[in-house]
Amino acid sequence: MSAKLRRRALELLSGSPLTLREVAEALGISEKRAFKVLRYLFEKGLIDSFKDDEGRRRYRASKSGSTTL
Repeated sequence: MSAKLRRRALELLSGSPLTLREVAEALGISEKRAFKVLRYLFEKGLIDSFKDDEGRRRYRASKSGSTTL
Protein backbone atom coordinates (compact mmCIF):
# COMPACT_ATOMS: atom_id res chain seq x y z
CA MET A 1 0.00 0.00 0.00
CA SER A 2 1.51 3.26 -1.05
CA ALA A 3 1.68 6.50 0.90
CA LYS A 4 0.17 8.21 -2.13
CA LEU A 5 -2.93 6.01 -1.94
CA ARG A 6 -3.31 6.63 1.79
CA ARG A 7 -2.99 10.38 1.23
CA ARG A 8 -5.64 10.32 -1.53
CA ALA A 9 -8.00 8.42 0.78
CA LEU A 10 -7.42 10.91 3.58
CA GLU A 11 -8.08 13.81 1.20
CA LEU A 12 -11.36 12.18 0.11
CA LEU A 13 -12.46 11.67 3.70
CA SER A 14 -11.68 15.24 4.66
CA GLY A 15 -14.44 16.35 2.30
CA SER A 16 -17.36 14.28 3.53
CA PRO A 17 -17.93 10.94 5.28
CA LEU A 18 -17.89 7.96 2.91
CA THR A 19 -18.63 4.25 3.08
CA LEU A 20 -16.02 1.62 2.30
CA ARG A 21 -17.57 1.04 -1.11
CA GLU A 22 -17.58 4.76 -1.92
CA VAL A 23 -13.90 5.05 -0.98
CA ALA A 24 -13.01 2.01 -3.11
CA GLU A 25 -14.92 3.34 -6.12
CA ALA A 26 -13.43 6.85 -5.81
CA LEU A 27 -9.91 5.44 -5.63
CA GLY A 28 -10.48 2.81 -8.32
CA ILE A 29 -9.42 -0.08 -6.06
CA SER A 30 -11.07 -3.18 -4.62
CA GLU A 31 -13.01 -2.98 -1.38
CA LYS A 32 -10.47 -5.33 0.20
CA ARG A 33 -7.61 -2.98 -0.61
CA ALA A 34 -9.67 0.05 0.47
CA PHE A 35 -10.32 -1.68 3.80
CA LYS A 36 -6.59 -2.10 4.36
CA VAL A 37 -6.00 1.57 3.59
CA LEU A 38 -8.79 2.63 5.96
CA ARG A 39 -7.58 0.28 8.70
CA TYR A 40 -4.08 1.77 8.47
CA LEU A 41 -5.43 5.33 8.66
CA PHE A 42 -7.74 4.39 11.55
CA GLU A 43 -4.91 2.76 13.52
CA LYS A 44 -2.80 5.90 13.05
CA GLY A 45 -5.67 8.04 14.38
CA LEU A 46 -6.09 9.89 11.09
CA ILE A 47 -9.71 8.84 10.49
CA ASP A 48 -12.64 7.74 12.59
CA SER A 49 -15.84 5.91 11.79
CA PHE A 50 -19.48 6.03 12.77
CA LYS A 51 -22.78 4.48 11.74
CA ASP A 52 -25.17 6.74 9.89
CA ASP A 53 -28.95 6.84 10.38
CA GLU A 54 -29.33 3.87 8.03
CA GLY A 55 -26.77 1.76 9.92
CA ARG A 56 -24.02 2.06 7.31
CA ARG A 57 -20.48 2.53 8.57
CA ARG A 58 -18.98 5.76 7.33
CA TYR A 59 -15.43 7.03 7.59
CA ARG A 60 -14.20 10.60 7.95
CA ALA A 61 -10.94 12.40 8.62
CA SER A 62 -10.31 12.91 12.32
CA LYS A 63 -9.11 16.23 13.68
CA SER A 64 -5.50 15.02 13.57
CA GLY A 65 -6.07 13.65 10.06
CA SER A 66 -7.39 17.00 8.89
CA THR A 67 -4.34 18.81 10.22
CA THR A 68 -2.04 16.26 8.57
CA LEU A 69 -3.21 17.44 5.16
